[in-house]
Amino acid sequence: MSHALVESAVEAMEKYTGAVRGYRRAHGRGLVCRGSFQATPAVRELSGAEHLQGAVVPAEVRLSNAAGSPHASDHASKVLGLAVRFHLPSGKIASWAATNLPSFVARTPEDFLRVVTARKPALFGKPNPLAIFFYLLSRPSAFAAMKAIATMPPAPSFAHVRFNGIHTYYLVALHGARQPFRYRWEPCAGTAALPSAERGARPAHYLLDELRARLGAGPVQWSLVFQFPTPVDRLDDASRAWPETRPTVVAGTLTVNRVDADQGPLETLVFDPTGVVPGLELSSDPLLRFRSDVYGESHRRRANESRAADAPPDMGQ
Repeated sequence: MSHALVESAVEAMEKYTGAVRGYRRAHGRGLVCRGSFQATPAVRELSGAEHLQGAVVPAEVRLSNAAGSPHASDHASKVLGLAVRFHLPSGKIASWAATNLPSFVARTPEDFLRVVTARKPALFGKPNPLAIFFYLLSRPSAFAAMKAIATMPPAPSFAHVRFNGIHTYYLVALHGARQPFRYRWEPCAGTAALPSAERGARPAHYLLDELRARLGAGPVQWSLVFQFPTPVDRLDDASRAWPETRPTVVAGTLTVNRVDADQGPLETLVFDPTGVVPGLELSSDPLLRFRSDVYGESHRRRANESRAADAPPDMGQ
């Protein structure tokens, strides 16, 4: 991946998405929690990956608002993230990162740079809607993700959100068979939207407070679901969701038990979507490696910055 393209993307995020020094350039507001993952027997024969063999695996789970600014309101910035680091018996780490969008806003790294740059203030200090309009004319597959960003209602809780991995990966069995798949996290509490009557009563940053309170009463769980394509489905285009009618299998359960008390060191972690281990492989989706490089550049920059003085009080230091 061109380092110049990665740097351009991160610099555009810094200029146009509200990023704040010392924080991630995306998903700036979040909390790292402790929990575990246990795979179902249904996937053991599909992959030799350590965390898909059925043992209980410790996990770090970061739940976040996807906005660049850690100050973004949960009412206005409704895209959310769930990222996981699996601590495997061998000492290795596997990691994934998902959002509540059905697909991504771009197909290629160049497309992503166009989308972010389109947020450059133009009219009355706001992004020029024509820039997004012309982008969608050239990339109509991105319409679904753009529509979701514009129309999805706020969530009442992270516990009621479905998170989609959006990229294609491969399961690799011990005997060598390869099976393409995409994954999603389905909330065991069921999906739900925040009722309109309650929206005015919730504070701007209610989701993290709600998460703390909910975990104080008990664990929160998501089911890991693998979805399998047919020959007509694209394997290298994250801007196109596969139809819901495609075959699926429940691959495991993610259990979140508590918010970690010391958020400072955990905020240095990188939840890399390319963090696969033997038994899993990346597809040729160009955005996968690009996201990994962007995450790495974001980490490099924030590691050399002190946080702004007006850090949100509920994120820990």
